[in-house]
Amino acid sequence: MLINRFKGLLNSLRLSLRRFPVTIGISTLLTLSLIYYNEVRASLTTTAEETIIRINLILGMGILLSLCIALLAENFFNDKRKIITSYLTGLIALILYYIFLLRDFDFQTMTRYVGIMVFLVLGFFYIPVLGRKDMDYEFRIIDIFKKLFVTAVYSLVLLIGIFAILFTIDSLFNIDIDSKFYFYIFLVIFFIFAISYFLSKLPELGKVYEDSYPQALRVLLNYIVIPLISIYTLILYLYFAKILISWKWPKGLVSHLVIWYSSLSIGVIFLITPLLERDKISRYFNFLFPKLVLPVLVMMFLSIGQRIKQYGFTENRYFILVLGIWVTVMMLYFSIRRDRKNTFIPISLSLVVLISVLGPLSSFNISKYSQNKRLNDILRKNSMLSGMGIVKNPEITKEDQRQINNIIHYFASKHSLEDVKVLKDNFTTDQMEEVFGFKYQPDIWGIDSNERYFYYGLDVFNNPIEIQDYTHYIQLTQWLDDKAEVEVEDLKISGSKRLSISRGDNRGDKNPFIIDLEERAIEIVKKLNLEDKNLIKPDEMSVEIHGDMKVKIIFTNISGAEVDGRVEIRNLEYILLLDYPY
Repeated sequence: MLINRFKGLLNSLRLSLRRFPVTIGISTLLTLSLIYYNEVRASLTTTAEETIIRINLILGMGILLSLCIALLAENFFNDKRKIITSYLTGLIALILYYIFLLRDFDFQTMTRYVGIMVFLVLGFFYIPVLGRKDMDYEFRIIDIFKKLFVTAVYSLVLLIGIFAILFTIDSLFNIDIDSKFYFYIFLVIFFIFAISYFLSKLPELGKVYEDSYPQALRVLLNYIVIPLISIYTLILYLYFAKILISWKWPKGLVSHLVIWYSSLSIGVIFLITPLLERDKISRYFNFLFPKLVLPVLVMMFLSIGQRIKQYGFTENRYFILVLGIWVTVMMLYFSIRRDRKNTFIPISLSLVVLISVLGPLSSFNISKYSQNKRLNDILRKNSMLSGMGIVKNPEITKEDQRQINNIIHYFASKHSLEDVKVLKDNFTTDQMEEVFGFKYQPDIWGIDSNERYFYYGLDVFNNPIEIQDYTHYIQLTQWLDDKAEVEVEDLKISGSKRLSISRGDNRGDKNPFIIDLEERAIEIVKKLNLEDKNLIKPDEMSVEIHGDMKVKIIFTNISGAEVDGRVEIRNLEYILLLDYPY
């Protein structure tokens, strides 16, 4: 029995090699290249190491590209000359990509690479059914994912089994097996065995599926996933109703919450398509959800649109907006077309991905244009532009300085300072004060934030705290929404933003000592002028109050943010010194 199964496995691998020889050959070559890289990495120069990494990335792309070419050949032509020509075209494309689009490993290069890989993965799912009618497309995709799951289980079991054997041999016979061999075994199993086994189980073109919808998936979708999505939709409706009542605009996080849940819902609608004729839950969800989600998407567009209006495009905002447009188009398509073709989902998404990372309308070009325009508008508003270039002006507002700093930081971290049109060649951030009139101090939380964060810490190492004039020393930590409660002898200390200090019942204290912590902290922050400091002398972080008792508050740290010119305190740590007669 075991021998027969082993023979069957070998036969499957032989079939996959016959059907996808180029793909398996590239995956094997990638495995050998990764092993070689690991062996010689310590002796490589930086240039040589980067070259090998780029070659490995191209080989990884070649696995998916060759698979797509093989599926295209199966679907559209069997002529050997056409097949060879298509593979040669793919090889030329990979060489050109290596030369022109994979020169380094910066943000733009790697984002584009990931986008192309996603495009090829999506192509793998729809290429076999292009131009074919009466194809059980949903059943084919479910079948592919079942095979992928089985492949993952087999590969994991094989990996754990081999690891266990090596570990046992190493432990019992003291052979001292080098840990790198575990890594090499992982590479062989993942890039050779797993890929070969999965491709051996890949459905043939034209395979006819009977009504074999997995019962477990049907239960999962109808009785767990759909109810959860429905509840999530209700929560979003309640939240947006709250926005309309309070007229307080949603935070940027809302866009992400909406876009990912609606994208997931498209996958659910795709999977329940074969169930529409027999399951009421699936049928109602398919009919109602695409219409109900449209108002939620409108609110998402208003939210992301406000951010773009304030801070311009960045790649993240571009992807959210474009994905939102695609989701909206899909929901309208589901709402209007009854005889829809679900192949439209991966085909349209792959085109969106491709446009987003290549060409004049890519996320990179749109974002660079938008941020250049923002910078020009801010400079022009402050009379900092002339025919000779930038006129430095140290007197502009702190907010405009922050915006300019963030734009410069965006180009420096995501692209290149050479992409900033108004800057001269060879500009560096060290020249910021010389060119603009103020220091380079970008908001470390990034250009997507409309909040300027601050943190002030007490320098206790060089400045000891004097406590001899006080009878009690109490150290407290609290978020301002939390309530601090401490009892020391007959003292009771409680409160959050306003701290109340009172004596116990035996003293009959009906007038507690009240301290507005938030107000006192804001006063200190304003005196420090939101400067970037984290070690401050105790005198600058202290407040002394005299009344029925002598109280001194020494803030050990104050953190929060400046939002639209308003200081918000979010966390406090402080020492409370008290002196009162017993």
